[in-house]
Amino acid sequence: MLSEHRKITGCAALLVLAVLLLIGLPVFSADTEDEPFPDRQRPPSNFYADQHDQHMESQECKACHHRYEDGENVLEESDLEEGSPGILCASCHNDSSKSKIDLQKAFHRQCMGCHDRLSKKGEKTGPSLCGECHSRHKKDNEEEEEE
Repeated sequence: MLSEHRKITGCAALLVLAVLLLIGLPVFSADTEDEPFPDRQRPPSNFYADQHDQHMESQECKACHHRYEDGENVLEESDLEEGSPGILCASCHNDSSKSKIDLQKAFHRQCMGCHDRLSKKGEKTGPSLCGECHSRHKKDNEEEEEE
């Protein structure tokens, strides 16, 4: 009889624990403060190091990286040391900065704007449609990472 009581108590305890975990799970998993695009409809862009290297071969660093003062890009290329947090778009294009352009618009204007300009000149360019950068298929993202 005692072992039957233990089984019932143990099952009840597991049930209570499961309910508590399910109630508390969203609190632990939905930390939108660190998520720059909490309402996005597509996965992040697949811009990898090899694509950055390709851009470095054909573009000057300051074509993408910038710090504007009075309408002029005053960024020194010596500021673009690898690993420096100041070279990331999010270091200026965030809610706490004085930039008027949020991070998502900054990415889209910078990348797609350049691709559109090159396309109009008839030059080889990168993607300009959403799904070409933001693939909903995990397989596509994994294949690009491996290349």
